Amino acid sequence: MLTLQGKYHVAPNKRLTILAEPHGQRAAALDSDIQAMRAACEAGEGRCDVHVLTQHGFMQGTLTEKKPRKFSLWQFEGHLAFPPRS
Repeated sequence: MLTLQGKYHVAPNKRLTILAEPHGQRAAALDSDIQAMRAACEAGEGRCDVHVLTQHGFMQGTLTEKKPRKFSLWQFEGHLAFPPRS
C-alpha cells in the first residue's frame, strides 16, 4: 500500500480526486505523490492502493488512474474509507 505524503481533502461522499496536471487544484498534491501514484498504477494495471492523510484523519482506498482525453485532465480518483480498528 502506497502512503501519500501530502494532506488531501475528500468530498462528503468520501471521494478523492487528485489532479496530476500542472494547473488546477494541484497545490495540495506533492510532485513526489504524483510520481509515486503513476508508478504504482502502472504496476497495478491502472489502480493503486493508497493510505492518505485527509481532513478527517488517515483513510485508505484504491485510486484509479484516469488518463487525459479531449476535455479532461490526467487524474487519480476513487473512494476512501477509514482503516479497520485493531
